[in-house]
Amino acid sequence: MLAVVDRLTRAVALWCGGVLIFVLMGIIVVDVTGRYVFNSPLYGSLDLSITFLVLIVASSIAYGGRTGAHVTADIFKTLLGPRFEWLNGIFVKLFAAIITAIWCWRLIVTGRTAARLGESTLLLNIPFEPIYFALGIGIGLYSLVLFTEAFVLARTGEVPLLSDESRIVMEQSPPSESRQ
Repeated sequence: MLAVVDRLTRAVALWCGGVLIFVLMGIIVVDVTGRYVFNSPLYGSLDLSITFLVLIVASSIAYGGRTGAHVTADIFKTLLGPRFEWLNGIFVKLFAAIITAIWCWRLIVTGRTAARLGESTLLLNIPFEPIYFALGIGIGLYSLVLFTEAFVLARTGEVPLLSDESRIVMEQSPPSESRQ
């Protein structure tokens, strides 16, 4: 079950997020080139940049949770023991999964409201509804990750983290001369 969730979060983060970062990079290059070379910046580049940044974050939240990139505090393990840490881990993951599921639902409701009210960005009139839906999907995927991790933790006593490819590459690369 965890392998299916891992494949899904990796695909969303690396494929969707990667494509979105590539497009954002293109927008920035065109905007900066137009601004400084032709004295004509890309119209609406701020709207596009903000929209793509939100979509990039939405596509990477679940992956960050699976790779251990989110901030955690493990101070209770040394004070109260591993049994408390196990119970606390299950409780916290379930509580966070419920909160993120509610958050997902509210983002979808807010997206529908934004569509009904015609909310959009200022210059390009990019509608907010699909942006809210994308955020809802990203948060919903993270909720699925948390529910799955709570289940695995309850059954096996531990949740192995998804290996982060960027950390593996950094650990395997030889040290540069400037770091020596």
